Amino acid sequence: MAKQPKIILGVSYGHGDSSAALIVGDQLVAAAEEERFNRIKHFAHFPTQAVKYCLEHANIAPEQVEVVAIAKRPWNLFHKKIALVLAHPKLIRKPKSPMADRKASLSKELKQLGLNRAKVQRVEHHLAHLYSCRYLDQSSEPAYLSFDGLGDFVSASIGKTIGHEIKILDRMIFPHSVGFFYSALTQYLGFPHYGDEFKVMGLSSFGQPKYLKEMRNLIRKKENFGCELNLEAFPLFKKPMKFFIEKSQPKLLPFYNLNYMTQLIGFSPRKPNDPILQCHKDLAKSAQVCFEEIGNHLLLQLYGRVPSSTVALSGGCAHNSVWVGQITKNTPFKKVLVAPASHDAGIAVGAAICFAGRPITPQGGHWGLLGPQPKKETENLALSSFQWADTTEELTFATEDKLTHWVVKELINGKIIGLFDGRMEFGPRALGSRSILADPRNPEMKDKLNSRVKHRESFRPFAASVVEEFQHEWFDDAFFCPTMEAVFQVKKDKKNLIPAVVHTDNSCRIQSVTRKTQPFYWNLIENFRKKTGVPMLINTSFNDCEPIVCSTEDAIKCFLNTDMDYLILDRKVLFKKKDAMKMVG
Repeated sequence: MAKQPKIILGVSYGHGDSSAALIVGDQLVAAAEEERFNRIKHFAHFPTQAVKYCLEHANIAPEQVEVVAIAKRPWNLFHKKIALVLAHPKLIRKPKSPMADRKASLSKELKQLGLNRAKVQRVEHHLAHLYSCRYLDQSSEPAYLSFDGLGDFVSASIGKTIGHEIKILDRMIFPHSVGFFYSALTQYLGFPHYGDEFKVMGLSSFGQPKYLKEMRNLIRKKENFGCELNLEAFPLFKKPMKFFIEKSQPKLLPFYNLNYMTQLIGFSPRKPNDPILQCHKDLAKSAQVCFEEIGNHLLLQLYGRVPSSTVALSGGCAHNSVWVGQITKNTPFKKVLVAPASHDAGIAVGAAICFAGRPITPQGGHWGLLGPQPKKETENLALSSFQWADTTEELTFATEDKLTHWVVKELINGKIIGLFDGRMEFGPRALGSRSILADPRNPEMKDKLNSRVKHRESFRPFAASVVEEFQHEWFDDAFFCPTMEAVFQVKKDKKNLIPAVVHTDNSCRIQSVTRKTQPFYWNLIENFRKKTGVPMLINTSFNDCEPIVCSTEDAIKCFLNTDMDYLILDRKVLFKKKDAMKMVG
């Protein structure tokens, strides 16, 4: 039996959301997205700073790394690619750089980081997705589903475990893709940027599925695993999709047949600055319902082949939390696990686990808290910086308990508070480390946050961090959601008590907070519950139209440039001087 490597670095890049992850022994000790360091949203190139962070955090020298696992396998299903190109010659396009240059570029990156001694191993995109949720729960052997737009010619995979390994049972391949369908409708609704799909999900709650028949025309279930796109509406063979990297960010041009779609739906695409009309809300709802139908179809096909009580989800489509929250009601699965970084950042973790050959647990016990932790010296340096020395004052609390009680009092008084504490989140959700907190009982707080702090569309809802012990008293059919991955209906007798987090359809996305893995955050919410009877807080990501803050400096800049009231840094609380509110560039 071959010796299993002890130190494995996983890397994901080239498609957006570049990231790195590090396994040492039987622990996942660090994982982070490159965008958090360089402040470029959805950064697509090699994650140099994320790699450096992982190694520095673990005190690992580059030459100690035995395997660099790359979540990309360009020759995957090569025979199917050749067959498709022969049948559709228009798919042939000259790559920007030959494969030899790409290999040389990777070798150059690894050499510059001192990793040239490590063995480079590659793993298929969707297999890496599946492995990213391999050990979320070691008490069960789940059935696995991964689905997104496309990666290594595959848009979805299902699998099961055999020992440590995951065996892929079936795949859905190009051009058919649930992710393509949802992305196309996202663009049609006037949200053009990479990653805007969550806006359609939020908007869908305001509509009715009046265009569901038309959506079923665009994508159809297959009798067996998978689905089929209407290739007249999405002419991907006649007019190849244009996906490229521009200024380090992924770009995807509209790929639908404009005439076909306009005639089918009955109105033209919405432009980004156009008002959102009821027809747009109805189209969003129709796209969401159709997505859910296809997602449930894939799960039923999976259950027929792997009749486990638990399903593990990954891939960008698994971040559709409205669908996820209904899985236990609409399928035979009774337990749902979702990779904290289901999008392409997560495949760095999956690639590393794939080559570990043993069970892996997260350092600190929480799969979603693997990023940098603020250091005292850098925090003090940031606090003393000339940029904000004249703009802020601070309070320091002797104990964590005194800080917690003060924060609860200020939240009850309607204050908006930035929390910068502990290890940064890995994945798109703020989980109480890089969060903005507020009182969910305040009916004006949603609009206040959207206008004063987040500067985003008014239709987008806010999530709640909930003490796990009480979530079943407030939400129907709620299951454990440590990384805020599911939306549930608020119980009828509770919705008027928490208006700031109840969406227009009486739903709320939640994070289940446990005392074991997040003691400070749990105590904060529990103290709020004791004072108010409400076991939750509004929790939104600590950012303003940028990646979630990473460093103390990022947090202070965001605090000063928005209308937050306080910023918590360890046992310090920063607030702005009334006579010094200048903006920081």
